[in-house]
Amino acid sequence: MTDSFKEAQARKARALAEKCFLAGDVPGARRWAQSAARLAPDLPGTAQAAAAYDVHAAAAAARKQQPINWYAVLGLARPCSSGSGSGAGVLAHGNIKRQHRRLCLLVHPDKNPSAVADGAFKLIQAAWQALSARYPPAAADDAAAAQPPRRRPDPPPRPQPTKPRQRRAPTKPRGPHQEWGKSNADAARAPQAAAPPTPAPAGCCPSCGALTPRGKRSLRCMVCHWSPID
Repeated sequence: MTDSFKEAQARKARALAEKCFLAGDVPGARRWAQSAARLAPDLPGTAQAAAAYDVHAAAAAARKQQPINWYAVLGLARPCSSGSGSGAGVLAHGNIKRQHRRLCLLVHPDKNPSAVADGAFKLIQAAWQALSARYPPAAADDAAAAQPPRRRPDPPPRPQPTKPRQRRAPTKPRGPHQEWGKSNADAARAPQAAAPPTPAPAGCCPSCGALTPRGKRSLRCMVCHWSPID
């Protein structure tokens, strides 16, 4: 059979399921819904409608045995002992919560176009209230729920780029020649003391330095008229 033919047959089966449900034949409606899910499981709304009919069928079967079997409504297996506080080791609160959430996503009227979605959703909520009170969360779960969510540690601060330090050019060691040149320059810049007058050579005038006749210094100088006897 082609996919289009299967989808057409699945739509017919869904219509018959709804007709049976309105007529009060809940088990027949469930069988037609399961047939539609087998023919075209990917057809939109088929899986949601089958889940809603399963909930109604479980509640209808339990009405004959009061009270309602809430385990069957949520699709859970009944523990060996269903007394108050017993069976907690077999059926945990977390299992009930996960199954309740899964069925709510399938049967919620906003996501399930079937006519039986609203009634199935109310049955699921009633089953959750009954079983969650019978199997309360463990102390460890309460402690985990009371703790605030862990905050991720802040990332380490990024290192700031540092400017490279400018290095000074190394000074060359001063050698003895440099020290000697510096001392000579300092000596040249220092004020020089006046040198004493050099004595006039023999045969010259001590006053103006002119030569005397025949090198005699006892005569009067013919230039400046200086005489040693003055």
